[in-house]
Amino acid sequence: MDISLITYDGLPDLDPDDCLLRDELVKRGHKCHTCIWDDDSIDWSKFDVSIMRSAWDYHLKQDKFYAWIDRVSRVTKLLNPPDMMKWSSHKIYLKELGEAGLPVIETLWVMKGETAGGLFDSLQWEKAIVKPAVGLATFGVKRFMLDEQGRKDAQAHADHLAITGDVMIQPYLTSVEDYGERALAFIGGEYSHTVRKSSFQKLAPGGHAGETSVPTDEEEVAVGREVLKFLKNRPLYARVDLVRDFEGKPKVLELELVEPSLFLQFAPPSAPAKFADALERIVELHKV
Repeated sequence: MDISLITYDGLPDLDPDDCLLRDELVKRGHKCHTCIWDDDSIDWSKFDVSIMRSAWDYHLKQDKFYAWIDRVSRVTKLLNPPDMMKWSSHKIYLKELGEAGLPVIETLWVMKGETAGGLFDSLQWEKAIVKPAVGLATFGVKRFMLDEQGRKDAQAHADHLAITGDVMIQPYLTSVEDYGERALAFIGGEYSHTVRKSSFQKLAPGGHAGETSVPTDEEEVAVGREVLKFLKNRPLYARVDLVRDFEGKPKVLELELVEPSLFLQFAPPSAPAKFADALERIVELHKV
């Protein structure tokens, strides 16, 4: 197969994850090409399959990104599937997951063009996180102590973000300071491994922002599996990011289906092969 591994101009030579995957695919006889997603000179029709991996600036060009998905998916097999990526690009999906009974972090919303009003005055949290509903890493993310001045500052930040997009407000869970966020990687719909992420982690190639490998926690894996069951179709790749709430229970923070780092350097050595196996199965099914 001719395969494009899709990145952005900030990682023109691929993320370390993608290099491990590329090496496995080449070993199997596939031709791999590194492609920057918004390079207009690329003829996407020449690829049998195109795999979204590290387009880490799509949140800055959202309308262009959606149009790109529509255009490219008409001429090549795009993975993850177009509708799945669009759905996962806006974190309003947390509301859907919560309504389905899945354990998600408590989230309040201020929609584009609205104001937070007196929302922060009613919160009983000690600290709050305010962030855009479309964004990566720490883009637009701020933490506020909810004292009198902090509530005013949080409202001002939420109102500022809501000028251009939807806004999320969540409690700051202190477990991220010691236990950390847990990123559960799934390949072909199956659990692979878990990585600990630090709070307010910067955008950086996988493994270069303070991540560490941690043992599998069966309670967390069970939550991750239930989240993936919610999807209509099995993704080629997925990452379920969890945090522990004030009672120590795992809560879904994010479901990454667009361009998550899978931290393959922390995975079992068989992970790249499992990714390639899952890809080949999907392509074969698509031929039928």
